[in-house]
Amino acid sequence: MKSRSKFFVGSCLCTAITVRLPEKVTDVGVCHCAMCRQWNSGPWMSFQVPEAEITGKPLAVYKSSAFAERGFCARCGSHIFHHPQDGPELAISAGLFDFRDQYIAREICFDDKPPFYEFVAESERRTTASMAREWLPRLLKRRVARWLSGS
Repeated sequence: MKSRSKFFVGSCLCTAITVRLPEKVTDVGVCHCAMCRQWNSGPWMSFQVPEAEITGKPLAVYKSSAFAERGFCARCGSHIFHHPQDGPELAISAGLFDFRDQYIAREICFDDKPPFYEFVAESERRTTASMAREWLPRLLKRRVARWLSGS
């Protein structure tokens, strides 16, 4: 991780893809859902940074569900981001940055976590149902608005 002017820069393993953050972020969110575990072979750890700038090639984007897509480096396979297709939210892989003061602030889909691992962090823990109650209305509203606008 390097600081260039006011940005903090991280990269994939092969450095073909870079991510610039407007500020240092250390509060890590962990997702235990089955899709993230399949994608990552374990829980996925990320920062929520909608203002992040992602540059470089070959960036591949995969539509992983009806509402979201995931980005990764097509050369080295590093996971770069996850975001809803109809929204400004953007989760960036925490491992792209070498911030030594990172901490786990929240764990989502905690009820989906398999029993063979456990974090010692004192963090907020959300169930899959509580995340669905929060996100489904927001995502459906955006999808309907996009449909009505003809985009």
